Amino acid sequence: MLLFRRLFLTAAKYRYWTVLLFTTVYIFINAVVMRLLEPKTFENTFHAVWWILTTMTTVGYGDVYPTTQLGRIWAMVIIYTAGIGLFGTVIGMIVDAVSRYKRMKEEGRMTFKGENHYVVIGWTVKSRNTIKELFIGDERIEIVLIDELATSPYEHERFLYIQGSPTDEEVLKRAKIERSRAVLLFAPDGIDNPDLADGKTLLTASSIERYDEGTEKNIYTIAEILNEKHVGNFKHVKIDEFILSHESVSNLMAKSAQTKGASHLFTQLLSRKDGDEGSDLWEVEIRSEWKTYGDAYEYLKQKGAQLIADRSDLNILKKWSEPIPKEARLLVICDKNTYQTL
Repeated sequence: MLLFRRLFLTAAKYRYWTVLLFTTVYIFINAVVMRLLEPKTFENTFHAVWWILTTMTTVGYGDVYPTTQLGRIWAMVIIYTAGIGLFGTVIGMIVDAVSRYKRMKEEGRMTFKGENHYVVIGWTVKSRNTIKELFIGDERIEIVLIDELATSPYEHERFLYIQGSPTDEEVLKRAKIERSRAVLLFAPDGIDNPDLADGKTLLTASSIERYDEGTEKNIYTIAEILNEKHVGNFKHVKIDEFILSHESVSNLMAKSAQTKGASHLFTQLLSRKDGDEGSDLWEVEIRSEWKTYGDAYEYLKQKGAQLIADRSDLNILKKWSEPIPKEARLLVICDKNTYQTL
């Protein structure tokens, strides 16, 4: 009994995998012993393992039990000297590991393990709405948020919060930005001066560019800019796309005034809701049989999709007979069901 107690106390000091290994060996050895002591009761070693596990967990189905005096003595040795305490330790360590994982995830101390995800930098009203839109648009996508908040501001099974400064290379590495689809960089809330806000965004953008130089991937970065005069500075650090926050609203207001109802079109393309079966903007893969833009246009039209652009170029009709280059990115407007058939 003293020997078992010492073994138990020693095992409890080690990490989880050590205790788990010790428990597995303990169960197997005692299953072999019980099989040897009562071969008629236990048909095989697995049968004995089944009995030990149900007994140690206090389930006790009663479908099998020792019948000889020696077998019952050994059963008491198994259960009361170390069995219940050892198994309780394993269960306790599992519960503790789950709690620790949940706490680390909430505090943003985890490292993202996947790829082909979106990285959002900066928790703002706009970034929150963007995250919701991304989840609605793709039921499989994962999103990583980088910010310096004390705890995670958003709950979702495919959302991971990483706490830290986006200018810190180690934080960017934990977010695995080199394996992401895109990095979305939002202007910070709480800074009234647009120059200061864009300055902070630019610092983060240059940190991403510096990190990108050490990888084999081209990190696609989209940045929100408050002042149009700063576009040149962001181009210098190779930002792929710019969203001029204030200008977008102004232009949309002007367009709606000139063409009544135009805002409804843009709103539908920019915002999706759960269960919304309306048209949306999608990128389609180029098929080998498409030689010209006209071929792609006709094929997509038959499928119920409208080809509108190659990247930012909206002049598809003027390029009807031109061959489609390898670097082309064709954008169409259609509903989700149609897109899934393309």
